[in-house]
Amino acid sequence: MKKITVFSIAFLFCLNLKAWWDPGHLIVAMIAYMQLDDTAKAGVDDLVKVLERDYPYVNHFAATGPWPDDLKAEGVRTYDTWHYTNIPYNPKGVALPPKAEINVVWAINQMMKVLKSSRARPVDKARHLGFLVHFVGDIHQPLHSTTVYDNDLPAGNVGGNTFPLDTKAWRNLHSLWDDGCGYLSEYNDINPYGKPKKALTEAEIARLWELATKIVEEVPKGDIVGLEVSDPDFWALESHKLAVSHAYQGVNEINDRGRKIWLKPNGVPSEMYLENAQKVVVKRLATAGYRLGEMLNAALGEEE
Repeated sequence: MKKITVFSIAFLFCLNLKAWWDPGHLIVAMIAYMQLDDTAKAGVDDLVKVLERDYPYVNHFAATGPWPDDLKAEGVRTYDTWHYTNIPYNPKGVALPPKAEINVVWAINQMMKVLKSSRARPVDKARHLGFLVHFVGDIHQPLHSTTVYDNDLPAGNVGGNTFPLDTKAWRNLHSLWDDGCGYLSEYNDINPYGKPKKALTEAEIARLWELATKIVEEVPKGDIVGLEVSDPDFWALESHKLAVSHAYQGVNEINDRGRKIWLKPNGVPSEMYLENAQKVVVKRLATAGYRLGEMLNAALGEEE
């Protein structure tokens, strides 16, 4: 497992509803790209060229991953509710608000319909491709499928955004997991969020490819239970369970009586917490990339 680093960077003001900072989305996209058959790869490459006309910084398939969050930085907030789903973690049994119908599960299904359409124009397919890449990454980030409800937070804790942490690197639980719990920290220099975007350099693409290769070798497809399930509702439930077991109930320390102590609001994530969380992060990045690759092969790849 990668050495844990705690860092301080300028873009920690990132918006509440981002999932994964840019490196997470870049890596999911790169892993997916590795899975594509020749026809699908040619198809996505053509669509990336279409998207690049309006967004010159989207110069590689991997760059489609962060693109919907780049739109937020450019003032486009129309799609904010498409990035998450609020499966309740409600241990105290409080009354819950109505479930939103427009969420990341809905969005993934809509993007696939357009990509598979024989009538959709290339420009529409290109944009929906970018959204699909991003949303598949989003739904595999555990904090984007889970909101805690209790008497003090009757509207929920916004995916952990109101769970503060006492660190310079991560202001809350959500940002901790967006950064892969430290696993992705050293890649935050690649087109950081909130700064003017530039096209990926060959060196940056090589760095991303190297990390994606490492993750694929560390987490082969055969090690992922349920990988073949193509239902986004199932993916969201997977993430929700991991959020409960490793984010909110993640063991932060074991006291002198042998009792497991969870990470608490205003706390500091321990080495124990981060190491266990990073194992989840690596597997979720791999799972998202594999599933996205299968989706794109089905939509744009070789006919059986």
